[in-house]
Amino acid sequence: MKCVRTYNFEKTCGYNKLFFLSMLTTMLVFLLAFSSMQSYYSKPLHANGFFWFAAGILAVYPLHKLVHLFSILTYHPKMKWDRKYFVLPVLTVITRNPMPKKRFLVCLSLPFFIITPLMLGGAVAMPEYLHYFTMAAAFHTGICLFDFLYIKALLACPKDALIEEDSDGFEVLLPE
Repeated sequence: MKCVRTYNFEKTCGYNKLFFLSMLTTMLVFLLAFSSMQSYYSKPLHANGFFWFAAGILAVYPLHKLVHLFSILTYHPKMKWDRKYFVLPVLTVITRNPMPKKRFLVCLSLPFFIITPLMLGGAVAMPEYLHYFTMAAAFHTGICLFDFLYIKALLACPKDALIEEDSDGFEVLLPE
């Protein structure tokens, strides 16, 4: 195997810049989703159930990682907890073996296409809690920004590439 390229956006862009872009994405998605859905569903909003909203927001990140994990179970992944700024917990899922590019793309995009539609579906099913569901969907989309950056980088890689993930990012490998 020959390493063609190594990607580590946290190292090249910096964690602060990526966190800021994630927050910006979260706010933009919330504004667009809430305003468009609020104009369509004109039921009054309820503020009760904030405890469930807070629990749901705290569960979004572990659910996101769990969906990633289920899509790569056959590759025997390894998990590592870390902390950023002494407060933010970060779970890193690392595969022990290289995987095909298509499988890695599916793994990266699966949480967005499973969790976000469920949250937006909850907003449609219960329009009185629209603000909670759109906030959770926007928060999840902000988390998915990191995945989108890796997807964009991977789309430029050769079709037969294998992706090997480590704690610092991932490497694009080509068979010799």
